[in-house]
Amino acid sequence: MSVSSKYHRFPGSPAPQAESPLFRQLHRKLSMLSLSVTGLILVILTIVCLLISEAGIRQAEYTSFLTNVSTLCQNLEQQTTLSHEWIRQMEHNYQISIRIFDNGQPLFLQRLSGMDKDSRTDSDRLFGQIADIAAQKYHIYPTARECGSRLSRHAEFSITEQTQPSSYAGAAVIPRKTGQLGILIWHPLTQIQSRIVRQRWFFLLADLISLSLLFLFFQYFITRMLQPLMENREKQMQFIAAASHELRSPITVILSNLTACRSGLIPNDDSFLALLDTEGTRMARLVNDMLQLANADSHSWSMHPAEVELDTLLLEVFESFESQAMAHQLHWDIRLPSEAIPPCLCDEERIRQLLAILIDNAFSYTPPGGSIRLTLDVSDTRFRLSVCDNGPGIPDAQKAQIFERFYRADTSRKSKSHFGLGLSIASEIAALHHGRLYAKDTPGGGATFTLELPYK
Repeated sequence: MSVSSKYHRFPGSPAPQAESPLFRQLHRKLSMLSLSVTGLILVILTIVCLLISEAGIRQAEYTSFLTNVSTLCQNLEQQTTLSHEWIRQMEHNYQISIRIFDNGQPLFLQRLSGMDKDSRTDSDRLFGQIADIAAQKYHIYPTARECGSRLSRHAEFSITEQTQPSSYAGAAVIPRKTGQLGILIWHPLTQIQSRIVRQRWFFLLADLISLSLLFLFFQYFITRMLQPLMENREKQMQFIAAASHELRSPITVILSNLTACRSGLIPNDDSFLALLDTEGTRMARLVNDMLQLANADSHSWSMHPAEVELDTLLLEVFESFESQAMAHQLHWDIRLPSEAIPPCLCDEERIRQLLAILIDNAFSYTPPGGSIRLTLDVSDTRFRLSVCDNGPGIPDAQKAQIFERFYRADTSRKSKSHFGLGLSIASEIAALHHGRLYAKDTPGGGATFTLELPYK
């Protein structure tokens, strides 16, 4: 079989386009929809993660504060003398501010003489608020002369200042022999607030980077997803244009001859009727092939699988083409396995149709005096049905194109019996049987088409 010409567009078929406005609009909408949905999910997850993380940070900070207050109170219970350096060290280690009252009087070493008047006023007001909350809610009076109890007591709570963020505070009273020691503690949350703000900016930056990467991914993925649709649309347009051209040719011949017959330019004889019959048959065959491919595309091709003896089927096909082989002056041969072969589960009529397409193509392209062989081989996993000829063969670059619709070898259209649809139909039949149809070179020259069908 010879396929020596290159694929070409038929007259009237559209030139390939990179991307039509319809697909550009679809691409844009799909990209925005995908990005919006994933972006919304990403934002929701980010907010949830931030809430959990911030709650964990605050809880850890509060737990640390409770531990520090308890440790400070224990140290004060054991201290007999208090030094300015020790208090400074505690404030530095625990990131707190401390006010200590000895029988209601602040210790002299805590007089903040270095502060300006406004700072001292704000500090006094803040610790006054802490003392009021401790007295009203927890009945702890750090600024009193005596607590009336021989047991140490302390409480921790949160406060909110109008000019400052929320902070933790604590109050404690430690009984002494000569009265009581009162402690007010203030722990600002500026550090964890800064940490939370930094974390939020980090998550925002991560989300922006993620959305940018997702946008690039969706651009690439949707382009790849739409590519088969674009290619299929292009093939459909070429298919329609090519089919229109093929249908136009016989219709033009029929109408022109009918016009010439009516005008008396040609006689209404047997040759005229034969020409009309030939062109009508061509058109019917083309329409039938197109309908079969349309059924294959819509997955509505009827299948009737049954157990078939392939050697018997091939013998029947061989006998049906003997007279045609003699008319074409071809050597027509068949080779079957000598041993018995198991039946194959397939649609007998479809396989017969596929073989007829391959044999008809071989007869059309093999020159007189050539030979064509029909063979059957069986392996452990597959049946192989082959049609071999010793014609010019098929160039390697075109082996993948010969199964495309309206691919034809005779660009001059001298052969009016083939439209480039037969091998497409054969390929669809093979796919319906979960098989494979491919072409390769015949040893010594020529082309071999092989159908592989699963053994079980």
